[in-house]
Amino acid sequence: MLMTESASMQADSMMENNADTNTTHPPTSPSNMLAETPADTPADTEHADVDAPHESSRLESEFLAIVSHELRSPLAAIKGYAATLRRHGQRLGRAERDEFLQAIDEASDRLEQLISRMMELARLEAGTLTPHPVPVDSVQLVREALAAAEYRWGSYPPVAPSQTYTFEPPGQLTMPLVLADLRLQREVLDIVLENTVKYSPDGGAVNVTLDTDGVMLTIAVRDHGIGIPPDHLERIFDRFHRVDTRLTREVGGAGLGLAICKRIMALQGGDIWAESEPDVGSVFYMTLPLAKSNDERQ
Repeated sequence: MLMTESASMQADSMMENNADTNTTHPPTSPSNMLAETPADTPADTEHADVDAPHESSRLESEFLAIVSHELRSPLAAIKGYAATLRRHGQRLGRAERDEFLQAIDEASDRLEQLISRMMELARLEAGTLTPHPVPVDSVQLVREALAAAEYRWGSYPPVAPSQTYTFEPPGQLTMPLVLADLRLQREVLDIVLENTVKYSPDGGAVNVTLDTDGVMLTIAVRDHGIGIPPDHLERIFDRFHRVDTRLTREVGGAGLGLAICKRIMALQGGDIWAESEPDVGSVFYMTLPLAKSNDERQ
């Protein structure tokens, strides 16, 4: 295999690509994703009028910086690997070509996810995304989400022995049905499980439990990751908000996932919040209303 030569060719291609991407103009942010609608009191009106332009400008700058970075990174990878394959593909071994193609595929997935989440958040904030709640088996829903997470993260060889993830399902076999939009609630679970993996660099168990008080059902997802500082616990559900640590810079992300979760849970008559202890782990709680029985509906 021409590992040294191919690495050199890849580096040359990436350098050419970086020159290209530095001239890329970031996309214009959707106005409905930047709009602020605070509930100001009369006493705060004058102060809000002064601060509103500054806050709007800050949000727009933050949006452009985050999104341009999140778009440029996978685009640079796609262009770099594609250019290397086009120019030197005949000189690469099959394993190296497969590696480059896999990198292109993964970068494309990142782009697709970012664009999809931006569009979904815009629809949520514009009020044009309507949930279609139906009675849902919460145990089955959670088990299917955990099976998908196990397939995605549990089946890959870890970089280090400590980076092994296990996903432990709830012990209950049956629970009352909940009223939820099946697709949207599955999306919320997928985002929360993805976060537990991203912010658990040493691996470990992800535990999911279910409980009910007779009116609402609570889904709790517990990890053993880096945790969340107390002053960020409320803000992690704001759009574009990310806790600024070395790990968050490494894993990437535009800070849209949890903002989407918050809005979806509210649309379904539920809620989501987190409890956390730095360097110990976090628990994400999601509540959903129980579906009414036939007798109650009558």
